[in-house]
Amino acid sequence: MGSSLKLQKITETDTDFIVNLGADPRVTAHIGDGKPWSREYSTQRVTLAMQSTDISWFIVWQDQVRLGLFTAMRRTHATEIGYWLAPEFWGQGLAKLIVSRGIEELHEMGCTDLIARVAPGNLASLKILERHGFIAPSQDESIITLTKATPQL
Repeated sequence: MGSSLKLQKITETDTDFIVNLGADPRVTAHIGDGKPWSREYSTQRVTLAMQSTDISWFIVWQDQVRLGLFTAMRRTHATEIGYWLAPEFWGQGLAKLIVSRGIEELHEMGCTDLIARVAPGNLASLKILERHGFIAPSQDESIITLTKATPQL
């Protein structure tokens, strides 16, 4: 897998990929209630992401292989990011590349203030986000909210 990562807006043809990711308890362990997503729920979320102007889901591709998902949701004062990586690609440094590429994409879209919410036990994600300049001014037992203000050009 030598070529660069590509982000492509999600389409209906990506639904089965999202269903499979959402059904994997390793992927959803730190998302929401930590439980796997049903096929119905995953399909609803894909449909919402395709229809909403406040939600952007991007499939992450490398060498014509789907690796994961990068998400962006407009909130009142910032855009919240998230990402999933298929477990067979864990441990290869791809999550940090997904975050880098996702931030670049959002910057191109004019999104400059970013947040990410991370479960306290998800140390790998915390480390990745901190390396990308996110800081954690807010934390409670269930969630850490990190922020990043990107300088406007």
